[in-house]
Amino acid sequence: GMLASILLLTEDGEHLELGDAPSLPDAYNNAIDRMAIGDGEGSCGTAAATGRAVFVDDIATDPRWADFRDLALAHGLRACWSVPIKAGDGSVLGTFANYYRHPRQPSDLDRKIIEAIALTTSIAVERIRLERMRIRAEEARALVLEELQHRVKNAFALAQSLINLNVPAALSARDLADKVSGKLHAIASAQDIIVRNGSDRSDEMTSMRTLLATILGPLGYGDADNRISLNGDDQMVAAQTLSGLAMVFHELATNAIKYGALTTARGTVSIHWLTTPEGLEIEWAESGGPPASAPQSQSFGSRLVASTARQLNSTIDYNWRAEGLLVKITMPSASVTD
Repeated sequence: GMLASILLLTEDGEHLELGDAPSLPDAYNNAIDRMAIGDGEGSCGTAAATGRAVFVDDIATDPRWADFRDLALAHGLRACWSVPIKAGDGSVLGTFANYYRHPRQPSDLDRKIIEAIALTTSIAVERIRLERMRIRAEEARALVLEELQHRVKNAFALAQSLINLNVPAALSARDLADKVSGKLHAIASAQDIIVRNGSDRSDEMTSMRTLLATILGPLGYGDADNRISLNGDDQMVAAQTLSGLAMVFHELATNAIKYGALTTARGTVSIHWLTTPEGLEIEWAESGGPPASAPQSQSFGSRLVASTARQLNSTIDYNWRAEGLLVKITMPSASVTD
């Protein structure tokens, strides 16, 4: 009897994952799921890598099955004919294979049948792939719109907060306008770090102090009242990591002036970082403002920070204290300098 399987090429183009193979043993399917493709990687791995049909008459003796021979024989599989499933442009989408429990050579009719099945299967697989691409595009569009809305809301909230904080010290309406205008310009410059370095793949490095001073300068770092303090060594950060860290600190700073310590004249923020053999430890501590409380639901900003942390292989821990928010960030060495 014939046993059939459909394996689909993964998005990285380097592996095959299980599409459908109900007649094959589950243990066998699980073992080959996400197998690497390559010339000599069984019938399917070879067919996917070369884009050509592979007809193995006897798994027990064929050198292309060296890495999978024991697995196949243990499940009573002796022959495997595999043909690539291709898209309309000729690119490989996956493989369609027939297995047999005894050595068997394909006849001309067998070859035509399996190639016809692969062609029919390719139509369905390509439609599925196109549907997935459409769904991902819609999800990406929704994500962009959500971030745009988040950024616009933050911009208005920051502007309002800066006006409120500068009113008591302003000597006149013109003086207030100048103070707020300067800070908004600095905020735009800090935001440019995130955008510019997000596409910067150079080997340039920036110090932690420079990064934080640029982002926190508009919010009070460097002012005479010392409401924001930076304490740490001269740790340098790679360009590839800079945009991620800038995103995290920009979000923390925005929340501090919207809801946290920087909403009051007495509130302070202290950022301390320390380089260890394992990596970089950063502590963001707020005090003097309203008591910190965990949000009832995860906002887009918090999801953005969590996603960035995962990209940097880092951990972020929040401590919602009565005296103010405490955030601890731990980054491995590879994420800081690579």
